[in-house]
Amino acid sequence: MVYNDEKGVWMRRFILILTALALVIGCKKNYVAQVGTIQITEEDLLQRAKVSEIYYPKSGQRYVALAQLIQGYLDEEVLKQLGYKVDDSVWEAESRRIDENTKAPDVLKKIKDAYGLNKSGYIKTFVRVVYAERYLYNEVFLKSPEIHKEKREQAENFIREASAVPESFKSLAEKQSLKVATLLVSEKEGIQPYEDSGKKLEPAGRPPEPGGIEQAKFIISKIKDLKDGQVLPEIIEWQEGFQVLRLVKKDGEVYTIESVSVPKIDYDVWFWGYASKIPVRINDPALKSELLKNVGWASKLKIE
Repeated sequence: MVYNDEKGVWMRRFILILTALALVIGCKKNYVAQVGTIQITEEDLLQRAKVSEIYYPKSGQRYVALAQLIQGYLDEEVLKQLGYKVDDSVWEAESRRIDENTKAPDVLKKIKDAYGLNKSGYIKTFVRVVYAERYLYNEVFLKSPEIHKEKREQAENFIREASAVPESFKSLAEKQSLKVATLLVSEKEGIQPYEDSGKKLEPAGRPPEPGGIEQAKFIISKIKDLKDGQVLPEIIEWQEGFQVLRLVKKDGEVYTIESVSVPKIDYDVWFWGYASKIPVRINDPALKSELLKNVGWASKLKIE
């Protein structure tokens, strides 16, 4: 009887082990990739491929969908590393924000139609990706004083030196490998490049400094009380960098200024400093090969 009881115990243990192995194998088959703690299933790929096709016709390949999901989930994992809240309440709020603020309602409708009644799929493969990419870049990277502390200090040091010897504005900038742009600023014409000869330059593509009427009005509000030759004693922070200004002269409603911009640190360098440490697993060898072959940044992934 004792022998039979022991045999029964071992048999039950053996069945439990087999069940556990089956569950592990089954789970492994249920997802094609994993980014940190986030699993990507075949269904996730199919749903994301539909979204990609809506945005970019003929781009609905599996590796494209995988790349988009990996990018979004890396952003999400970085947010978690930095201590930011990422949960259902955040995603629901983001879903409402998208509905209320979309500038392409027809496109959003097509995306929602592609998901049908699959709300969980919509949240996982669309809303979460939109949220993580938007929040990490716009709300964390661009607005964090700590991330850009060194660059801000460089701009502040330049202001101190230039304020002491305003006429050396250009030479001081050159010593620090900073470029000086001479600009015309007015509420009527916005911000325009200008050269010392007095000839206006036609902007080629994006102007070297933030352009536009609103930006011009903002700059004028800062420099209107300066005397000719003075350096503005404060930094102007734009989305991409820190600007230092010197008023050359004022002619009626037109201000001629010298401008030095200290760019914020490169986002890709900062991002991959975190993302390259996040483990990524791709269970489909062919899909993995296709991703690495066609997506340049995939070589930076910590693939296990």
